[in-house]
Amino acid sequence: MGSLSSKFTSSSHSKAVGRPQPNTIDLWRSTKATPFVYSRRGSMFFDEDGDMAHEFYIEELHRGRRRAHMKRITVNLTPQGEVKLPIPRINVDFPVILFQP
Repeated sequence: MGSLSSKFTSSSHSKAVGRPQPNTIDLWRSTKATPFVYSRRGSMFFDEDGDMAHEFYIEELHRGRRRAHMKRITVNLTPQGEVKLPIPRINVDFPVILFQP
């Protein structure tokens, strides 16, 4: 453990002696990026008929039996694509803690 703590202190000391690190807020401002997210990737799929759902199943009958089971369909499905959000959300990577007293 002593070797790990000495490596940690020496690396943290070298950062303090060198150039000052830029603030993450300043980095966001310099890139002119917005902290808001206006769309997200859809989680649903379209099948050949144009129906939209999270999962598709088909009922399969066994030979000589009366029982049937559901088989999941994973082919010929098209992803939904981008979905516009009704209210903009704050980006997960935005480096500010929001606080309301």
